[in-house]
Amino acid sequence: MDFGPRYLFTAPWEPVLVRRGDALGLRALADQFADAVAPQLSNRVNDGRWVTILAWCLVRSHEVFRASGGLGVLTRAEASSRYAWLRPLELMWVARTIGLAREDWQERSLAGQRRISPWYKDGKVFTHRFGMTEDQFRSYRQTGMYGGYRLAFRKWSGLTLRGDGWTPALKTVELANWLGKKLGVAAQPLQGEGEEDSVSRRSAKLNRGNEDQWWFRQWEAFDHKGKSFDENTLPRRKTDYSVLPEAHLLKPLIFGRDTPGILRLEVAKEIAKSRATNHAEICEHLARAFDKRPTVTLLPCFSRLADAGMAAMDLVAEALSKDSRVALADIAALPVTKRVCAELAAAAKEWTKRAEMQLRHIDTAHRFASSFPSAQPMKCLSSLIDYHERYGGGLRWFVLRNGRVEPRTPSRIGSSGYRFRLWSLCRLAAQCGVLHNMPAALRGNNEAELAEGFGGTDD
Repeated sequence: MDFGPRYLFTAPWEPVLVRRGDALGLRALADQFADAVAPQLSNRVNDGRWVTILAWCLVRSHEVFRASGGLGVLTRAEASSRYAWLRPLELMWVARTIGLAREDWQERSLAGQRRISPWYKDGKVFTHRFGMTEDQFRSYRQTGMYGGYRLAFRKWSGLTLRGDGWTPALKTVELANWLGKKLGVAAQPLQGEGEEDSVSRRSAKLNRGNEDQWWFRQWEAFDHKGKSFDENTLPRRKTDYSVLPEAHLLKPLIFGRDTPGILRLEVAKEIAKSRATNHAEICEHLARAFDKRPTVTLLPCFSRLADAGMAAMDLVAEALSKDSRVALADIAALPVTKRVCAELAAAAKEWTKRAEMQLRHIDTAHRFASSFPSAQPMKCLSSLIDYHERYGGGLRWFVLRNGRVEPRTPSRIGSSGYRFRLWSLCRLAAQCGVLHNMPAALRGNNEAELAEGFGGTDD
């Protein structure tokens, strides 16, 4: 019998997206707090219109997937085959928005816009992969619009059968039918003259592997305007909090009678009732309003600790934006550093006094807080950079070498920080008519930017 060494591969060899976010390694714990106030949401699920658009895409692509011989999505290979028919549609919707919302398309959530915009404006000459590289096209499954909203299609009742995220259920069909009627002249994929261009089993099977080309032939009118095209069909600007015309279909999904829906509704209304002027005050109000929920009562304390840590990270990043290498002593000598370090040390001390509950990943906050026993700038910043290098998630921003701070990623001043989906929650509430308007404390506080920083999905 051969007892020699063997290799066992338990996961596919696929590239893992690594991004700049989660500088303090607190993302997993932050998600626990987010689940307590905005369950079954993510920072990327923030525009009800994209729920409607993706519902239409799911229904349309499911018809072709079945025609191509697809029966289910139980295996990884089946899911990849299923997504291959969906991906061109979500990309065509990004291109449609770029083409029709010419003045403000950059103000809307459009994953992949940097590649699709020049491709579309150049007359769609190279239709293969929408101007993307092969790696970008493949990774769009995680970084694209459906990758961001798949959580909703898996968790919200009535969107997909058994919550598989792929097979349209009644609510998805209702949304798709609503949007189909509003599209007008751009409503239905066009039928080609030849058999290979028709929606048939033979056509679908022949075009497996060339799904994007097939959709271009079938839906030639994808960027036609139609009546009231902006109001009724396009994704909304990030600063647009008005009620959506399909709110009557979305409200039961997002703020329904199930337990997560009820909690989302209660939290959104409490935020609207508060007189908070910033994110920290919102957290304090929620802690008082839900004082019977231990996780929520700890929210302000964690928020203060995380914000203090990110303020110190931003301080170092800003110093590096002016020079490629900066002496740590020079950063410590800045007038603002003393205040930033004092707040970080105070927030860490408060956390160690109050954080006694058992919560998943809470040890990450304990470890972070214990790293700052002193507010002395040199010690504080040195501890911060060492902690970031050892425990930070994603790409490292900078490192400390021989008393000098050196960058590891391009400097970007003004990070998004750790947030708890409250912007997404309240924006959806405003779009569904649950709130009369977006709470003032959250206006301009676009948590959707966190998606780019932290990467990945909630799938």
